[in-house]
Amino acid sequence: MAVSDKAVRPCSSSSSGLDPLLKDLTEKKLIFRRNVASLASELKDVRHKLASQEQLFTRESQTREVAETKARSMEEEVSKLQKCLLDKDEQLNATRGITEHVRSSLHSPFGVAFPFFLNSPFLFHDELVKFVF
Repeated sequence: MAVSDKAVRPCSSSSSGLDPLLKDLTEKKLIFRRNVASLASELKDVRHKLASQEQLFTRESQTREVAETKARSMEEEVSKLQKCLLDKDEQLNATRGITEHVRSSLHSPFGVAFPFFLNSPFLFHDELVKFVF
């Protein structure tokens, strides 16, 4: 019996020593599981935010492309309008020159006033020729 008592005692002393260690290990295991669950939740949130940011970036990129296309189109339209304006300006200057030439050649030595409607800058060469002849 003495041998069995000795065998039981170390067992009971080691089991009483293991109980606090098991308890501590169990607590650490639970804390670790909570941390893993928390990190998994945080990772899920971060992935969701990243997906939202990627969608926002895609929409902004598409909006920027549309705006750049519109800007290029508007620049082309402005360029066409400037060219048209320059052409009209050249026509106006040509008409003004013709009008001045005709006015000076039609001016009577008797002081008769030049017809007022020939002063119009919108009178084009063909109309002026029809009027004069």
